[in-house]
Amino acid sequence: MIDPTAIGRRVREEREKAGLSLAQLAARSGLTKAYLVRLENQAANPSIEVLGRIAEALDLTIADLVGGPVIRYVGDEEEVPASLRAFAEQAHLSSSDLTMLASIRWREGERPQTVDRWEYVYHSLVMSRQIDKERASGDEA
Repeated sequence: MIDPTAIGRRVREEREKAGLSLAQLAARSGLTKAYLVRLENQAANPSIEVLGRIAEALDLTIADLVGGPVIRYVGDEEEVPASLRAFAEQAHLSSSDLTMLASIRWREGERPQTVDRWEYVYHSLVMSRQIDKERASGDEA
């Protein structure tokens, strides 16, 4: 059973984690800002279609969004090192974040071997995305 108040809380958390305003999420998802405000602040029971639109706009799966079991498998098991799987579980990464990290092509011998190193790589990428967003919003001003 999915908790209707938890859905709105998760939408807000993931929206903020992605660095998006309500207006930006509305534009990406094709939903109205007013609807998203209600969803985030009141118990709601959105349709699967609406959840799918929000999840896609946030680069998540519906399971990630509603707090369901998250798929942690990406491609061939050999493509996801044990240290990355451990970090993904520890940090509660979305499947899209795990896919992103697993898809990085490293020079021989440079792939992170520890949970701490994967954490460093992940946070570096998050900071890089934030810088890109800030620069893009500065260019629009």
